[in-house]
Amino acid sequence: MASPVSEIKRSKDVPDKIGKYVIINKIGKGSTGDVYLSHDPYYRRDVAIKVYNIEKNSDADRARVSRKMFFNEAHMVGMLQHPNIMPIFDAGEEDGAYYVVTEHIQGARTLAAYCRPDNLLRVDDVVEIIYKCAKALHYAHGRGVIHRDIKPSNIMLTIDNDVRIIDFGIAIVSDSEVSRIEGIAGSPSYMSPEQVQSEELTLRSDLYSLGAVMYELLTGFRPFRADNLSKLLHQIVYATPPPIHTYREDLPEELEDVVARSMLKDPNKRPNTGATMAAELTRVYKNLRQKYDSFDYQEHFDLLRTLTFFHEFSHAEIWEVLRASDWHEYRDGDDIVREGEIDDRFYIIVSGTVSVESNGSSVGSLSNGQCFGETSYVRGAKRQASIKANGPVTLLRVSSTLMEQVSSSCQLRFNKVFLRSLINRLQGSGVTNT
Repeated sequence: MASPVSEIKRSKDVPDKIGKYVIINKIGKGSTGDVYLSHDPYYRRDVAIKVYNIEKNSDADRARVSRKMFFNEAHMVGMLQHPNIMPIFDAGEEDGAYYVVTEHIQGARTLAAYCRPDNLLRVDDVVEIIYKCAKALHYAHGRGVIHRDIKPSNIMLTIDNDVRIIDFGIAIVSDSEVSRIEGIAGSPSYMSPEQVQSEELTLRSDLYSLGAVMYELLTGFRPFRADNLSKLLHQIVYATPPPIHTYREDLPEELEDVVARSMLKDPNKRPNTGATMAAELTRVYKNLRQKYDSFDYQEHFDLLRTLTFFHEFSHAEIWEVLRASDWHEYRDGDDIVREGEIDDRFYIIVSGTVSVESNGSSVGSLSNGQCFGETSYVRGAKRQASIKANGPVTLLRVSSTLMEQVSSSCQLRFNKVFLRSLINRLQGSGVTNT
């Protein structure tokens, strides 16, 4: 039987209680403080408690900013009630500890996980995510709140593909002057030109930042990159980011137009509200869905259904795996996986044969319906073997990170089949781990 919360053993740096909340564990650490997990017995819900490191901070200026950030968030307790904004339930101060209590979502992660060129979300998923963010910002703006720090790490993606905008610590609230943080505040890479220049901000500054996030989610690269802050800020004010199609040729022109318009230097030329931006994305989304429902994707689905690996999957689960994957073809002799590399993908062979090598020696081969890449189960683990195409090969490359966003039933099915296939392969051929 599980121990009561009050009897849970904690590490030395985890307090027993914060305010009225009994602490279960420490679940995060940021630049402004630590985050703890608790359970609110009255409302029967798990909560996250962010404690600002105000008194511990030896830098007086940083402590002052942290205190203002706390009051900013505390001011908004119960203020923003939107399904795509992380709700703030409570705030308080006890023995010099300033804390804010928010919703806790098990398994959620920030969009920062999907900003690498080798781990991008599917385009229609990106459009849907940004659509929800635009609607949420429209709601916040209508209540006099400008977020001022929209970036991938301030947008949470839940395991059921829903979205939460978090961290209103430096937000501008129209009816609150006590917590106003002056000067440049926020994350430079996503700041609007007017924010960089410390000009008066409007809601269109948030839309610029949201456009910058969309740019990175689609390409894996930030719109502006420089080796020092002054060069970066100069680019934001005066330069134009490389067009998205220079990174990806498969993106529709209408989507590129939405991103470019949201990042125009002149705020008055950007979408006038989050609702306007959301409406533009709705049209793009409809066209993308038609594309993904086209013959090519149906053909991929039909091919997967014939593979032994997918015999136990429902049709819906196969589509889920497809959405977390990309389809890739290799020529004879192409390197697919190199020994010693770190890679978070699983691989399923749709057609063809691959050779497996370890320490320069051949240890076997794999063909249609078989899989490899089990080291993806261990985050940060290095590949134990090299895989090369033995003739033309078609692979389904499944991102372990994206698989965390599919349904629980699909994850369980995939893990069961993948591990069983792996065990059968190792018992039958002695092929080394991949």
